[in-house]
Amino acid sequence: MTTPLVCYLTTNDHEILREILDQDPRDNAYNRLLTSKLSQAEICPPRNVPDDVVTINSRVTFRLNAGAPRTALVVQNESHDFPVYTVSVRSLLGLGMVGLRAGRTIAIETEAGGSQTINVMRLDFQGLAPRLRLVNVVTSTFSQRKSLEHPPDEPGPSAA
Repeated sequence: MTTPLVCYLTTNDHEILREILDQDPRDNAYNRLLTSKLSQAEICPPRNVPDDVVTINSRVTFRLNAGAPRTALVVQNESHDFPVYTVSVRSLLGLGMVGLRAGRTIAIETEAGGSQTINVMRLDFQGLAPRLRLVNVVTSTFSQRKSLEHPPDEPGPSAA
């Protein structure tokens, strides 16, 4: 009996992964994992994704098999120009991490037919959440400042 994959994808990440599968539908370890994630994932609007889920553009600390902890930025594309600390979702490692929550582990098949374990130890930065939170903080701060400048019993600048 296999344990179902527990995975959350933003609507944006789901669309990106769907495009990758459509571009290359070959039967290999990468596409089997990709198909599994796409079919089993809970799809969330970016503002509703849990804040401990690895999304594209997140910085994550993880352990591969029993190795030392590493930190990487999960990116959409691969490039030789990217720094060594980036991991693309077009790789088994990046695809394995995207959608997982901090503290979760996934065993994935390698292209050579073996397996490896990826443990998402912690999410250091979620690619989409800080922007949303920043908007809320700025809006909240502006509202508080406005109410301090114009107490309810005093007319504000728009009152005649």
